[in-house]
Amino acid sequence: MLTEVPRPRKRLMELLLRTAMEKPGSEEAARRALASRAWGLRFFRSPQQVLPSPDGRGAAGVRLAVTRLEGVGEATRAVPTGAMEDLPCGLVLSSIGYKSRPIDPSVPFDSKLGVIPNVEGRVKDVPGLYCSGWVKRGPTGVIATTMTDSFLTGQTLLQDLKAGLLPSGPRPGSAAIQALLSSRGLGPNAEVLGGVQPVSFSDWEKLDAEEVARGQGTGKPREKLVDPQEMLRLLGH
Repeated sequence: MLTEVPRPRKRLMELLLRTAMEKPGSEEAARRALASRAWGLRFFRSPQQVLPSPDGRGAAGVRLAVTRLEGVGEATRAVPTGAMEDLPCGLVLSSIGYKSRPIDPSVPFDSKLGVIPNVEGRVKDVPGLYCSGWVKRGPTGVIATTMTDSFLTGQTLLQDLKAGLLPSGPRPGSAAIQALLSSRGLGPNAEVLGGVQPVSFSDWEKLDAEEVARGQGTGKPREKLVDPQEMLRLLGH
């Protein structure tokens, strides 16, 4: 039942059900009647292959594997049933996948799963270090899932703090991070240390303004900068 599922999944399902079942108002119904195209969601399908057009220059369809759900709760996963389905289409938009990467040799990392091994957010074998989000559980869920997950890691940290498991006293904070990044980006050892080039918030504001300016010329909210080297050149790094 919907009332028994975790809160993030419940919120998502409520949104999907409300969108799918509520009847549109008169203005929205009239707009849809005049629309040249419509869209919908097709569940229990996993894309396997883009089918080429006869001339090989475009897309003619997508081959989908029919799936079913196995498992309970957050452990539920979609698995192939063996059945396939071809969906005709003339345009395919790819979605970029995500996989976390190790950040430092001192932090344990599971390269196969793309996560930091942890127990309730506590990084294994590294007392005082915590993780949250996709690096904690893998790239699954929605914003509400990640938000709730962060709350849980925060509660774990507070429990350890109250139990006296974390060091007390003044900490260097962001100043130490800035000094570390600067040391790795400058000097003769920069390449060995990773070639880090720190970018400040004011630097980000410059890039943001540049993206907006480029987008105005093409009628878009912004034109994304995707080349890190171009970003650094614009910042004079």
